Amino acid sequence: MELSMDQQDDRNALLERIQVLEREVQEKGTALKQERQRALQQEIDSILQKAREKDWPIQEGERYMQEQDSKMQHDLDRAREVHEIELRHLRTRWQRNLKRERQIKRRYRALQQERDLALQKAEEKDKELQRAEERERQAKEIARELQQERDRAIQRAEERDKQAQERARKLQQERNRALVQASERMTALLQEKSRSMQLRLEGTQEALERERELRQERDRVIQWAEETDKQAQKRDKQAQERDKQAQERDKKAQERVKQSQEKARALQQERDKLLRQAWQREKAVKQERDVALQRLQEIDPLLQPSTLGDFIKECHVSLFSKLTIEPNAGQGSDATTTNLRVKWRPEKVMQWTDFLSQQRLIFDKVCEVFPSKLRVFPRPTTVRENGTEIVPIADEKTLERFVDVSIAEPVKNIIKQLQLVDKLGRVCRGDVGIDFVIHPDLAKPLKIDTTPSRPIEPEPVRTRYCIYRDGTTSMASATWLYVWGPKVPCDLTIQDLRVALQPTATFGEVATGTERIAVENAEEPLQSDATAEKRVKHAVTQIYHNMMESCLEFGILTTGQAIVFLHVNWDDPQTLHYHIAEPALDVARASEGDAAFFSAVGQYMAFTIMALKKCRNPLQERRIRVFTTLSKWGMPSRLLSSEYDDAASRTKTVQNGNGEQHSASDQPYPYCSQKCLLGLVQGAFLDPKCPNVTLHCQRGAGEAAHPKRHPVDHAEWLRLLREQFKQSIDLGITYEGVVGAVGAFFKVTLLAYGYTFVSKGTVAGHIKHLEYEARVYERLKPIQGRYVPVFLGAIDLRTMDKDYWIYFETKVVHMMFVSWGGILFHVHKAGMDQLETLHDVPWLDEGVRALKAVHNEGVLHCDVRWGNVLFNSETKGIMVIDFERAELLDATGSSEQDTRKEDGLRKTDQQLHIEACNEAEERATEEEHEIFNVIQDALGIDSDDSDFCTFN
Repeated sequence: MELSMDQQDDRNALLERIQVLEREVQEKGTALKQERQRALQQEIDSILQKAREKDWPIQEGERYMQEQDSKMQHDLDRAREVHEIELRHLRTRWQRNLKRERQIKRRYRALQQERDLALQKAEEKDKELQRAEERERQAKEIARELQQERDRAIQRAEERDKQAQERARKLQQERNRALVQASERMTALLQEKSRSMQLRLEGTQEALERERELRQERDRVIQWAEETDKQAQKRDKQAQERDKQAQERDKKAQERVKQSQEKARALQQERDKLLRQAWQREKAVKQERDVALQRLQEIDPLLQPSTLGDFIKECHVSLFSKLTIEPNAGQGSDATTTNLRVKWRPEKVMQWTDFLSQQRLIFDKVCEVFPSKLRVFPRPTTVRENGTEIVPIADEKTLERFVDVSIAEPVKNIIKQLQLVDKLGRVCRGDVGIDFVIHPDLAKPLKIDTTPSRPIEPEPVRTRYCIYRDGTTSMASATWLYVWGPKVPCDLTIQDLRVALQPTATFGEVATGTERIAVENAEEPLQSDATAEKRVKHAVTQIYHNMMESCLEFGILTTGQAIVFLHVNWDDPQTLHYHIAEPALDVARASEGDAAFFSAVGQYMAFTIMALKKCRNPLQERRIRVFTTLSKWGMPSRLLSSEYDDAASRTKTVQNGNGEQHSASDQPYPYCSQKCLLGLVQGAFLDPKCPNVTLHCQRGAGEAAHPKRHPVDHAEWLRLLREQFKQSIDLGITYEGVVGAVGAFFKVTLLAYGYTFVSKGTVAGHIKHLEYEARVYERLKPIQGRYVPVFLGAIDLRTMDKDYWIYFETKVVHMMFVSWGGILFHVHKAGMDQLETLHDVPWLDEGVRALKAVHNEGVLHCDVRWGNVLFNSETKGIMVIDFERAELLDATGSSEQDTRKEDGLRKTDQQLHIEACNEAEERATEEEHEIFNVIQDALGIDSDDSDFCTFN
């Protein structure tokens, strides 16, 4: 379709050129005729003059005039013939091009039909493959149901055996009691023997009668028990027969599965073959299209890719210059109603004096990296087509769309091409992927779902962030460059910005109660200077607040017409530096060579690279101290304490157990072994195989001299860790960028003795989940270090007035410590393939064994999934993690959250106990089947080889 459109454009261009040539021929003919007429008139005048002077005859003059006229007519006819020949030549050329175009269309149409036919065949093969996979899945489901039916039958048979044994035991007890009672009665009868012979005879007969009745009753009970046993044996035989039938059905199902797999493989091979053929044909079509497109580009410069400078200028002319404002935009809106009571505000506002010089250096460096003749950017026609998406600015959404089309997308394109050209990293190093995101709280980690008691007032200011990350990095692990917020031009005019943004040391100091200022007379067309100043201050304060909460140095406030570039130096965080750019006016005033630099795309590009070069999050301790000096809107200013200046210049150190000091440099400590940390908690011996054993033993001179026990007990160890956190949370703690549902992953080292382990940190709203998980680990203490990590304790950072920032408005305040469980399969599978031990691990058996060990301790995991299964090279097995959703079972088998209520008839404690145990066993069995299926699906283990279950 793209090829035909380009050919259509070529034909239209040729037609336009033919029409232009025809007009030129007509204009040249008219001009030549006029010239001939002027020459003839001049000749006539000269002849008449000569006739007057020499007295020529009038007839001779007329004859001469006729000869000149015929000569002029002959020249005019000759010129017309030449132009007609040229015109016929052009028409012939156009017809040849039209014929060639038709041939290309027919050829392209034939290739397209052939490609569609191949794709249709591939789709049919794909559908057949899907049907085969569906049949295979149904066969597996039938086999699984048969296995479950067999297990239930065996379980019912076992239960019936237990019930029969229980009834036999009760009958035996009843018989024994009856015999005891009979013996007692016989003794009583013998004692009465001396009274009366008649009474003795009657008593003896009565005793014998009762004994006979008891024996008859005993015989009936024994007979009933034997019949019950026979029925149970009969049911067992029936169950065994059903098991045999189920096994036969399993074998048939496996045979059907194998047949389905063979058919699926054949279909897959056929599908791959067709896809390869289609791909080759499509490649040939693309090559022909590229050749035709290259020819068209040679004919028309507008179809050629652009250079960097031409691309930036074209974006300014065809995109940014199309900015218009809706006539009724901004009616009924008020930007000053934003609640700024809890927002950080700058103390001072200063002009960013060296902004343009820094931007110029970066822009020139980028231009040096791109060769002047390198054409890798979109064609001018493509840029102009994008301009059709621009609509008049009516609200912040349309303004965001305008910035996306005219600025953000071109900047992303330039940064992308810069990575391909700048191999030496002269401008920026690393694989950088720039993106602009909206609403960071939608991707915020550790988000807490809350239902407010009263409606929350919507925030009118929409904030966006510029980030960089690769395709595999999550939003929580992305690096933030700067924050920017749009503001409709009718709310903040250029005049308002230039008047309100002036160097001042009292920015944002307002009286209490003015944090929600509204325009009293919204019907007046003109606003007062005070209201305009409040609008600007509210908008700037919102950007500054988001910069502080995101730990960023850079920000942008844009209205489309004007761009305010903002910068905060963390050495002086209360001062906000600004620069106001007006791209339309700046480009109009600039020279031809500076037009690209002063355009909106040029300024955004240089600003983004500046932020990229300087992007670094401040240290946690420094951030905490900075936030103690900041002021909030409507509140009195805070004074910088001398403690802040002294602490900023001090070199942080941490003392070890012997009074020695460690520097703040991060050392690559490996994780301690399970046996090492388990010995620390239990007060046992050191693990000589722990990679940090030399650091644990501060008193020895070498490994041979290591003491057998840990240098400190667990309580002292936790106290030292708390003291280390009090001194600094920048030392010995690293955020790994991995976030779960309620916790973030940290690597922590006790610098005093080199103990290295894992921390799971969370925000205030999720502390209860980690506290509950700690209770679960306490229940799992017997299997810690083998099937689950070793629990080491927890620390609440709020007790030392600290928190750990990891994301926008996300601060960790509670940290739980455990030993390193192992490698996360879905993250480190590429590296795990290199471990020889993986090929010897029975994965399915290890997974089921680990979960059974958890169940045996009275814990149901309730969140069995691939992300909670780790491989531990020390134990050469699987460890299970994340127990915040687990259930603790009591001695009766019911969970602590279980609130059973009696329905209908009252049940005995024994019945409730049996039901709870059966339910717990069923749920445990389901979890074991679940982890079996999870590992089998994730590692690609064939169900036929499940008895071997090695890594595939």
